[in-house]
Amino acid sequence: MTENTSAQQTGPLTKHPITEHFTEWAHNVDGKRFLEQLTRHAYRVCNYDAVAENYDAFHRHFGQRGTIHFAVKASAEPDILKTLIARDAGFEIATYSELRLLIECGLPKSKIGTKVNFGQTQKERSDIRKALRDGLRNFATDNIHDIRIITEVAGQLQIDKKEIRLQIRLFNAEGSSSGEGYSQSFNKRYGVDNEQAMQLAESIRATGMTVAGFTFHPGSGSEEAGLWDYGIRNAAILTRRMKEELGISVTELNLSGGFAPSEPIAYYSAHILPLIDKIYSEEGAELPASIDTEPGRWLVANAEVLIGKVSNIKINRDGTRIVTMTTGVSENGTLTDLGLDFDFFILENGKARKLEKCSEIKGNLHGRACADFDVIAENTPVPAELHPDNPLADDVFVVIHGAGAYSHYMERNFWCGITPPMKMNYEDFKKGITSEVNYQRALVNSYAERSGLPLKNAMTFITQTTDRKLGEIKGSEIAKILEDPELLNKLGLHMLSSVAEFVAQHTNKG
Repeated sequence: MTENTSAQQTGPLTKHPITEHFTEWAHNVDGKRFLEQLTRHAYRVCNYDAVAENYDAFHRHFGQRGTIHFAVKASAEPDILKTLIARDAGFEIATYSELRLLIECGLPKSKIGTKVNFGQTQKERSDIRKALRDGLRNFATDNIHDIRIITEVAGQLQIDKKEIRLQIRLFNAEGSSSGEGYSQSFNKRYGVDNEQAMQLAESIRATGMTVAGFTFHPGSGSEEAGLWDYGIRNAAILTRRMKEELGISVTELNLSGGFAPSEPIAYYSAHILPLIDKIYSEEGAELPASIDTEPGRWLVANAEVLIGKVSNIKINRDGTRIVTMTTGVSENGTLTDLGLDFDFFILENGKARKLEKCSEIKGNLHGRACADFDVIAENTPVPAELHPDNPLADDVFVVIHGAGAYSHYMERNFWCGITPPMKMNYEDFKKGITSEVNYQRALVNSYAERSGLPLKNAMTFITQTTDRKLGEIKGSEIAKILEDPELLNKLGLHMLSSVAEFVAQHTNKG
């Protein structure tokens, strides 16, 4: 962070009750039981109240200049989507399935035309058709094939093509290779240069659709606000050129996502918004009427943490400590070392104590799958206590911050026989680590939620507890069961009893 922001200011990444209210649970934990639980599974502890606070903070800094569209791919958790819908947020989708989920969570169809962007530029025809039917009118694009399909489908549906607004996606750096300074760039797949953008604009105009503006993604986890400069400059240049050369007036600039949750949002707005005014003035371009954003990770990273136990420590020749844990990439999707942070704790006499990380001691954090790529972070500071000769290291557990974004919906179920994390909210976590009864109840709920997603189980449960027939059951009804703790528990017990009956039946036959 290079701007004049206070050293005390931080982003929301590590703001979670697990660490902020550490003493609230650390002195009540049954240490032996907790470590035994962590050998069986990791914990995913949720704090969805954080999302409203994060959105309000983001809105204070960017909401006056445009719409904040949450990137649904970051988390499809219904509690999160409902919170943002209640705050009149916008949404960015990558597939029609995400739009369907938003509708089921309560987004009125009357708002889809203004509140939802279809950000994927390489879309499936059937997704385009279904989205248009539901009222979506805003699309990002970067290729002639995509434009042709949108045009054809709109014609088939007899939609006024002027209503369809396209934002042209630009490169985030020079050329098509990943630029320096980005945690993850997208130029190898997405975006166009300025000349290609001019050609796409002519093609869009020829179809009768509207060239609304420009979008670009600076790269995931962009901790430097200056990474938006390149895209802003080219958007301003193209705004002027399209007006002068094509007679097209564009009115929108979409800054997309990339806001690192480790940084305060004030840092980004203080750099980006004045820069837009300055660059557009320098280029002789009309300022965009709307400056939109599409944050994902910044809004939801701290909605969940992962907790795993240290299993093994090896020291390489260069001194790097290879730390294997009971949670890894198998529980954290594929987002290795992207927007994560770590706190280490040790259990002494059954009570938890936080360990200090040593900047001079570096470690690579791995999951327990037998694969080199099961690595969450490399070259990250670790505590001195993490040493193979230290018996206390056997009682260390790790809190992984940032798991609220992407990881839950990218988990691998039972990879290498590893049980996925038990998911619960913070209040249930506090109870579960001290009481075996509460733990068992939470275990059933977590099992029901995960196993109930194959809808057959949930639909069978509904048919047995209501007068509904199989073909009459809607996905929204199943969602209600999965969101209700009492019904979820009943569903879990139903599924477990069904398995028991199946075993008994076939055992008797044998």
